Amino acid sequence: MNGKLLYNSGNGRSRGWMVAAMISLCIVWLPGVVNAQPVGVRAYTDKSKVLLGEPFWLTLEVKTLNGAKAPAFRVDSIPHFEFLVRDSSRVLQQGDTTLYQQYFQLTSFDSGRWVIPQFTLRAFVKTNSVLVDVVFTEDFDPKQPYHDVQPVKDVPFKMDAELERWWYLGAALLILLTLIIYWITQPRRARPVTSSVSSVTAYKRAMQSLSDLKAQKPDEKRFYAQLVEVFRAYILERTGISSMQQTSNNLVEKIKPLMPDEVKYDSLSQVLYLCDFVKFAKYHPEDHEATSAFEVIEASINYIETEMNKPVARS
Repeated sequence: MNGKLLYNSGNGRSRGWMVAAMISLCIVWLPGVVNAQPVGVRAYTDKSKVLLGEPFWLTLEVKTLNGAKAPAFRVDSIPHFEFLVRDSSRVLQQGDTTLYQQYFQLTSFDSGRWVIPQFTLRAFVKTNSVLVDVVFTEDFDPKQPYHDVQPVKDVPFKMDAELERWWYLGAALLILLTLIIYWITQPRRARPVTSSVSSVTAYKRAMQSLSDLKAQKPDEKRFYAQLVEVFRAYILERTGISSMQQTSNNLVEKIKPLMPDEVKYDSLSQVLYLCDFVKFAKYHPEDHEATSAFEVIEASINYIETEMNKPVARS
């Protein structure tokens, strides 16, 4: 009987020591666990709408209590976006909290509305997603007010009467000489071809080139490059508008007066930009896109030819 009592007493003391040790360990370990937990995480960009190829910054932010080290986000790739700058970071102190920020400079050559997905810091700790619009051109707001015209400020100036006469004479001669030099050195603009023979020749040549291109079925890059060249050659021969740049930006601006139909103009602009992306190996289109691009170029040539053959209305 006494042996059992001694055994139970010793067993109780052992359990008491174990409970006390566990409580002490929790007191020491629990604050560290609490401090290591992030107060908040978020993701944001400096721009919500960007042009094709325009760089912008993505920031991933972790907010913790002071003294707690937060792990970094692991970002390998983001669909529809390319990295320009990686692994740029900084640490900011704000009162009793610390901000850990990671910066990534991104760009995109894929037009559309894309979502930058959530990034996971640890289990059940994720950032928000971010929506970014990638567009061809900036929106124009016709309701936006114009800048106010500032009045010209008078500057007091007084000159001797005799000197003033010679000054005006010299200024007039200088202006006249400048105009003469400008007229001599100014490049002559090519006049639009208006003769029926030339216009028919340009149109027939463009249609024949498109027919040959369709029959040859070249590889993807060569197909889109020749498609643009057929359109450039027709515009040059038919209207005198030249565009010798590698990209189609200059050509898109110059053909705007030839296409009053906004829908047809936008479709043609997108096809010309698409051909540039394929030419510089920044985009690999589907097979049906090649057929659509061919039809848009053919329809645009027909539309421009019809518009130019319309009689000019006289006031």
